[in-house]
Amino acid sequence: MMDINPASRKGSVVLYVKSPDFIPKELSGAMEEDEQMPASRRDINSNQSLAIPFPRLAWCGIDYTEPYAHQAGGARQLRQLPGQFMVAKPCSERELWFYACKAASLDRLAPLYHGPKRLHDGRPAVVLQDLTSGLKCPCVLDIKMGVCTAAPDRSEKKRASCIAKDKITTTGSIGARVCGLRVYQVKTGQFKMKNKHWGKEVKFGEFGEAIERFFYNGERVRRGLAKRFLEKLEPIRQMMEQKGRFRYYASSILFIYEGHEGSAGHSGEEDSDDLSPEETALQASQSDHLAEIDVRMIDFAHVFPMGAEERDESYLCGLRNFMSVLQGIAEGADAKTFEIHDHSHDCSLHVHSLTDEALELPEEFRPETSAEMSVDCTS
Repeated sequence: MMDINPASRKGSVVLYVKSPDFIPKELSGAMEEDEQMPASRRDINSNQSLAIPFPRLAWCGIDYTEPYAHQAGGARQLRQLPGQFMVAKPCSERELWFYACKAASLDRLAPLYHGPKRLHDGRPAVVLQDLTSGLKCPCVLDIKMGVCTAAPDRSEKKRASCIAKDKITTTGSIGARVCGLRVYQVKTGQFKMKNKHWGKEVKFGEFGEAIERFFYNGERVRRGLAKRFLEKLEPIRQMMEQKGRFRYYASSILFIYEGHEGSAGHSGEEDSDDLSPEETALQASQSDHLAEIDVRMIDFAHVFPMGAEERDESYLCGLRNFMSVLQGIAEGADAKTFEIHDHSHDCSLHVHSLTDEALELPEEFRPETSAEMSVDCTS
């Protein structure tokens, strides 16, 4: 087994991570191989902790990171960290507070948090699980959730900008907006990509078709994946239905699937004319069933605790509409007939939660502390 004694690893900082749902293969040692589950998704006993040697990243001078290649949306550029299984996301103090003190309440609905870090330019960042690690052709969709993105902690100018943007995009009507997507095309071996500016131009009646693009690989719409994503969203819906949790302004849900179908018995190069319609349909169904997928909540820069009898209706409206779209795609319905509710005139969804608590970060999480940090997440 690989020696992971911190004292024997020069130039490393150790992250003590409890119950990770992602353990790098090279660190898994004598763990039993589960042939039915990818290495990137193996679990360890919930009562165990793993010390992971993590290369030190200077907060000034040499930049050991590189741009993250699979980012679909987001205002801040993610950085790929050495080892290829973690990314650093520049963050605000509120997002750092949420990940450090509150994100555990999301269980595995958010990326695994590995601790805080300073980037080479001094900016604070959170180190997160790379959700696309191990995928050959990761397809990614970033959906910004909620009818209102004008968080109360924004400046007056920024809030005015958010309100104006919400009114003219699907944010204000549907409660969901495309912030970016990339989908693998099996015939060309290339990705088709759409950015946040494209997403802002999508109209109410075009939203279903816009989401369907994420499942179209150049040959077919992968409807089986839409059904599986719908099932993955159910735990998020159940959590958001609970009262007394948080209001998530301008937060997103990230959808990921493996675009390469070779592992499912379809190379993308076979002559489909040799197959009967029944065989083609069966092959497609098997491919969609076997493809690796993931769904996570991301972007917590504007999260506020809510009162004991309150819940985030703004987020819920968007989530219900998006789940309805997935249902329509899974059933093969015409995109223009998807059941989507228009919330443009529901003023109650724009009422802000004023319940808040001080952002009292533990000392080791505070941005002003040393760049070289050891994070103990076992307590």
